[in-house]
Amino acid sequence: MSSDTALLFSFACVFVRCSAMLLTSPLFGAQTTPLQVRVLSTLAISGALTVVLQPHIGPAPADLYGLGAATLQEAVAGILLGSFVNLALQAAQIAGSLMDTQVGMGMSQVLNPINGVPGGAIAQFKFMLATVVFLCVDGHHQMLAAFARSYTLAPTLSASVIAGSFVSMLGSMCLLAVQIAAPVLGASLVVDAALGLINRAVPQMPAMLVGLPAKTAIGLAAVGLVVPAIAGGVTTGLQLAFDNLAPIFASR
Repeated sequence: MSSDTALLFSFACVFVRCSAMLLTSPLFGAQTTPLQVRVLSTLAISGALTVVLQPHIGPAPADLYGLGAATLQEAVAGILLGSFVNLALQAAQIAGSLMDTQVGMGMSQVLNPINGVPGGAIAQFKFMLATVVFLCVDGHHQMLAAFARSYTLAPTLSASVIAGSFVSMLGSMCLLAVQIAAPVLGASLVVDAALGLINRAVPQMPAMLVGLPAKTAIGLAAVGLVVPAIAGGVTTGLQLAFDNLAPIFASR
């Protein structure tokens, strides 16, 4: 095989994995990100890393079947990298959805400009804040570093291993979301208990209706208190993402 053919195959492998990762990753895969930016970013990253990663990429397959299998492996590896990192930020949105429901803002749906899915105002605020924190803690650099390191490892395309890691990641993200929203959930529980006692003492007064503004005000105050927890939540989520990717990408 000529050196030019080997270099072209290496570039194609890096390009496919990078494309799949960016399409499923936060910010880069957002609908608001122009297509030109996505394509140019993928080309730039692939061009910069191909020469470095070429020694870790095997020779080009001799037939179309092998070429298709190699392309599928690269695409699956990229999708896993991007999806797991994206799940790290989804924990903040899940926590925001729990807060929306508890403070009485669950009915106010706002369109998320990043993924095009409507959700509560607090959920969208938490997700946007998590995206900013993701950039501030160099999450995009960590993702690219994990992408480059993945070529020194061998992806295990076993359905059971991938499913186990994915389920573990989902469970970790749900637990992290509950931990982030816990202060708001606790404050809401206390307010509901107080309104229940008032309703028992004064049955004629619609305590739940009268107390809704107070519940919303206290809930929003609690939401403000958990804003600093988003930074720790995103950092923890990224670490969980890389930990759950470890069983999939085993050492060569």
